[in-house]
Amino acid sequence: MYRSKDTEFTSRLHKLFGGNVVLTSLSSLDRMGRRMSGLDLRRDLSAKQAELLIDLLDAYQVITFPNQDQNSFRVAHLERIANHFGAPIPHPKNYANYVEYHTEGAPLKLLPEDQQASSRCNAAFPNDLTCVGDANSPAVYIVTNLPGSGAQCEERLVGGLHWHTDIEFEPVPLSTSMFYVQAAPKTRNSPNGKWVPNIRRPEGFYHPDSGTELMERRENLPLNGETAFADTAAAFADLPSSEQHALENVTLRRRVRVNDPGWLAPVVYTNPRTGQKSLHSPIWASRGSNIAPVQVEGMSIAASRIFLDQLETHILDPKYRYDHAHRPGDVTIWSNFSTVHNAPPAKSVINSPDDARLMYRISCKGSPSLNLPREDSEGWINEHISPPYRTPGYLLDCAL
Repeated sequence: MYRSKDTEFTSRLHKLFGGNVVLTSLSSLDRMGRRMSGLDLRRDLSAKQAELLIDLLDAYQVITFPNQDQNSFRVAHLERIANHFGAPIPHPKNYANYVEYHTEGAPLKLLPEDQQASSRCNAAFPNDLTCVGDANSPAVYIVTNLPGSGAQCEERLVGGLHWHTDIEFEPVPLSTSMFYVQAAPKTRNSPNGKWVPNIRRPEGFYHPDSGTELMERRENLPLNGETAFADTAAAFADLPSSEQHALENVTLRRRVRVNDPGWLAPVVYTNPRTGQKSLHSPIWASRGSNIAPVQVEGMSIAASRIFLDQLETHILDPKYRYDHAHRPGDVTIWSNFSTVHNAPPAKSVINSPDDARLMYRISCKGSPSLNLPREDSEGWINEHISPPYRTPGYLLDCAL
């Protein structure tokens, strides 16, 4: 499915970025994920270069650009790249009054500087690790265990999350997410020789009637701080054609709260640029009491859970799985339409910078744009980007 594309993409990479760029697989030539070494993402992208990166993501679901210059790479470089893949989404945790904004129409206020995530990160080990430039952009979510940590703190552990795609609970879901990695945990002092033990989630985290095989696949998470991905395009392609056709007629009613009317969404996503079909995260039926269950249109809640659990069991088959090891200097981009992923068990409070996990995530939605700035209409931004946000020009103008 993937191997035959490598020669074509290598030729295009060399033509547009130079002969030093090397395309390699992240795990197997026949599986999702490719690494592009020798490509400097601090530089502006031409329209053809941007198109190539978008095509690479469409083809491989997860793409990584290692060894970005850690002395000069800024989060602004990541946000500029994100604008080619979609409109960046501001994160609610960056605002002091996001709830009041939604419920009362209050004017939005960013968090005071001393309460911002970057300031809290910088307080943990100020002589060893501080955030890179532009980390306070509203579009940036800092994925880290630094706030509340420090040399005198007692270490704490936390279990992994549910398998998911980012912010799927909106009528227009996220298309793309990406990380820039500043620090990844170095220690391997758990009794199992990993960074952490596999911490089981509490009772009720998943539906109690979930099958044994499904629960084993859900709970088998990476233990060195990796992000686990599953390839839902390959999972769909491997289904019998009769089952594929049947699934293409299935719609799901997604809702944030149990009493919401929700909206209908197809379980099979078709990439408008390539025609590739994938299973779009059909895994909300068994998330315990935290999130309203997805319901298959025409089925009861109970029947929907059984139906969707079967699909989740298929998606989480190890042959579709890839655990991505984060390394400082990496930029990793993934499709939310053709993958699901899981955040790993982790040390949530640390007392050594060697245990630090510090990554900057930006997610976006809408159509790609080969040229910047993007030309999304005010109406579209106001309807689908909450709160309304456009990357300011000074962040886009950050190239070498």
